[in-house]
Amino acid sequence: MTGPDSERIDELAARLATLELEVAMVRASVEERLRTRRLAVVDEQGVERIVLDARSRTGSVLVRVDGPEGRTTGVEIYAQQVDDGSHEVGVCVVRDGDVVSRWSTD
Repeated sequence: MTGPDSERIDELAARLATLELEVAMVRASVEERLRTRRLAVVDEQGVERIVLDARSRTGSVLVRVDGPEGRTTGVEIYAQQVDDGSHEVGVCVVRDGDVVSRWSTD
């Protein structure tokens, strides 16, 4: 095949090769390490339902649901290193941002 069609096919083949290389590089980067301080999983409406968080020597997983009148309820599992070097793990029930029940190793 010669002419404009041949040139167009060659151009598309080169673009595809470049795209394949870029995708392979992104894949390798993600497979090597995906790092962040906060990761939120949202539902179809964009509402955060599961939040993984790491800050101030604390790691936590929060799972929450919406209730009537914009209220929220959730449970949070956490582990933290406190100032004296000891460790604490616990579970909290959270309503509207306030801890209403808590269990911990402390």
